[in-house]
Amino acid sequence: MTAMPVLQHLAASMPEDVARTPAALLASRALRYVTAPDPHALLQTELGNENATAQGSPLKVLTFDVGLLDQRWMWGLRRTRMPEVGARRSELPARLLHDDWDVILLQEVWAWADVVRFSEAAEREGYVWFAGSERHHNDHGLVILVKGSIIDGAQRRTEGVFATQGHKPISQGPRLGAGYLTWSFTHADSGQKLRLATTRLFDGRTTTSWHTRSLQARQLGIDIADTSADTVVILGGDIGSGPYHPEEVLGEIAGRSDEDLWQESTTWAMLRHYGGLRDAATWGHDVGDVQAMHALPEWNRGWAKHPLHGWCDQLPALTFTSTDCNPLHFVHHRGELAPSRRDQLHVRMADDQAILGEVSLEYVEPESIRGRTHTWSHRYGVGMDLYLP
Repeated sequence: MTAMPVLQHLAASMPEDVARTPAALLASRALRYVTAPDPHALLQTELGNENATAQGSPLKVLTFDVGLLDQRWMWGLRRTRMPEVGARRSELPARLLHDDWDVILLQEVWAWADVVRFSEAAEREGYVWFAGSERHHNDHGLVILVKGSIIDGAQRRTEGVFATQGHKPISQGPRLGAGYLTWSFTHADSGQKLRLATTRLFDGRTTTSWHTRSLQARQLGIDIADTSADTVVILGGDIGSGPYHPEEVLGEIAGRSDEDLWQESTTWAMLRHYGGLRDAATWGHDVGDVQAMHALPEWNRGWAKHPLHGWCDQLPALTFTSTDCNPLHFVHHRGELAPSRRDQLHVRMADDQAILGEVSLEYVEPESIRGRTHTWSHRYGVGMDLYLP
C-alpha cells in the first residue's frame, strides 16, 4: 500500500503490527486506524493534473440518489417513508429528463412502479433505460437512462448483486440490498466505447459497515478493472462514505453514536484502487473535501434541532452531497449522519480517450413541487461534463 498513491494515507494510519496490504486491511472487521487517514497529499497531487481544453463530443452525466423509499418492515409493523416521496416520485422523471442529460445514473428507485414512471417518461423524451430484472430490482434499486441518439453498435447490460451484503439491526429500518448495473455501447458521435455503471453500497451505520462497503467496493472495482482498455468507464453512485473524516466519532443520539468514521475512508480508496478509477471531483479540481470537513462545527445535541446547529451559512458551499443543510436530509436524519461527499462520479480513461470538464452539485436549491417548496431528494446530485475527442 505504501507504493500505491491512492492507498498511502490508509497505510500511514494502520497499526504497526498489521501488514500494509489491501488484503490485510480487509481481512478483519475489527481493524481500527490509529489516526485519521488524511488524503490531503493525494488530493493536492491530483489537483495538479490540469484538465485539457474542453473539445470534442460533449457527454453530460448525472448521478443522483433520489431517495424514493416507502417500505414497511419489522413484519409490517413499521414504515420507512422518505420525506415528500409522494410528490417527488410523480414529478422527478419529467424534471430530470427535461434537463438534457445524456446519461442519468439513479439510486434508490426501489419500487418497480417508480421504474415504470421513469420508463414512460424516458420513452416520451427519447431515452432508453435499464433497471435490471423486475425479479431482482429490489436487490439494488438502480436505474440507468441514456439518450437513444448517442447509442451505436452492440450493447451489453449486466446486473450485479454484491456477494457481501450488510445486515442492519432491525431497529434501523428495512433491509435493502446493494448491487450495481452496467451498460456498454459505442458513443455514436465519437465512436468511443463506453461502459456506464451505477451503484449503491450498503447503507448501514454500525461499527462494521465500513468493512461491508469496502468489500463491495472491491468486487465492483474488480469488475470495472476487467473492462477492455479501449473503453471509457463512467461510474456514479451512492458510495456510502466520503474520502475523509477528521473525527473518529460524530456524537450520540438516543444512545447510539456514529462511530468509527475513520474507517469510512477505506471505501473510497479501495474502489479507486481496485477499479483503476479517478474521482472526477478531485482530478484537476479542488472540491475541498479536507477543508470542508475541518470547517464543520463540533457535534452537539443542537444538530437534532437545527441543521448543523445553525452553521450551514458558514460552511464551504457545494462540497457535501449528504448534509442536514438539505432540508429533506434534515427531516430524515436530524443530526444522526455526519456530513460527507457520499455521492460520487468516477472515471477510468486514458488521456487521449476523453477530457474531463466541470463537475458540480446539482438539484441543490429548493423548488416548488406540487405546492410545497423543498429539494428534489435528501441528497444532492453530481453532474459532470466529459468530452470525447
